[in-house]
Amino acid sequence: MTVPSVSIVVLNHNYERYVGEALASATSQEPGAYRLAEVLVVDDGSTDGSHRVYEKFPGVRVVGTAHQGFESTLTRGFDEAVGDWVAPLDGDDSFTANKLRTLAPHLSQPDLLFVQHAEYVVDEHGNRFGEGTHPGGSTSTLMVRRHAARDLLPVTNELFFHVLDELGHGVRLPQPLTRYRVHQASMTDRRTPGVFADYMAGVCEQVADRLESLAPLPPWGSSMRLASLAAEYRGRADSHRRTATCQRQQAEMRAGTGAHV
Repeated sequence: MTVPSVSIVVLNHNYERYVGEALASATSQEPGAYRLAEVLVVDDGSTDGSHRVYEKFPGVRVVGTAHQGFESTLTRGFDEAVGDWVAPLDGDDSFTANKLRTLAPHLSQPDLLFVQHAEYVVDEHGNRFGEGTHPGGSTSTLMVRRHAARDLLPVTNELFFHVLDELGHGVRLPQPLTRYRVHQASMTDRRTPGVFADYMAGVCEQVADRLESLAPLPPWGSSMRLASLAAEYRGRADSHRRTATCQRQQAEMRAGTGAHV
C-alpha cells in the first residue's frame, strides 16, 4: 500500500504574532504512516514581520502574492500543493503534534476525500475557552484529497470542500487536533449584527453556483445529486439572510431601547 503524502498549507496575512506557532506545529508533526511532502506558506501580501518569521523555518516553501484576500490565498494553496492530501492551516491557528499521525490511517482509504476533526478553541494567548472541544469545520480542521479539491477551484471559503462530505465521501472524527484561535484581528467579523450571516449567505450561493456549473462531472458526484445539493445550499443561503435580518432588527431594537432609558 502506498503511504499517503500530505501538504500542510499555511495561509497567512499579517499574522506575524502567531504564524511562528503555526509553522512550528506544522514542521514538528510526529512520524506516522504518512509522508509529509511539504510545508507551504501562501503569504497574502503581508506587510508586517511575517517574512522574518518564515526565515526561521528554512525547510518551508513560501509563495508570496499581492494582497488579494482569503479566497485567492486558499485557492492558491490548493493549486500549489503537491501532496495527495492537503491540510490547510490558518496562520493564527496551530496543529497538535499528533494530528497527521492520528489521521494517517484514514488517508489510505481510497474512497475517502474529506476528513474533519474537532478542535480546541483558544484565545489570543493560547488559553482554552471553557471546557471541552468544538466539532470543527473551519479551515484548520480539514484535510482534503487534492485531486477532488481541485475539481472545486476556485473557492471562496472552506465550505466548498464540505460538499465532498455531504456527498458521502467524508468522515468526521471527535479527536481535537487543532487549536483554533479567536482574537480581535480575526478575518471574519462575528461581532457586528448580521455581517457574518450575510457573508455565509453569499458563500452558500457561491457553492450552489459551482455545483450547478461543474463540467465535466467529477467522479465523486452525479448530476442529480449535485443539483439536489445545490438546491440545499440555496435554501441555507435564504436561512442565513433571514438570520442576518433578524440580528439587525434585534440590534436596532436594543439600541432604540437604550436611547430612551
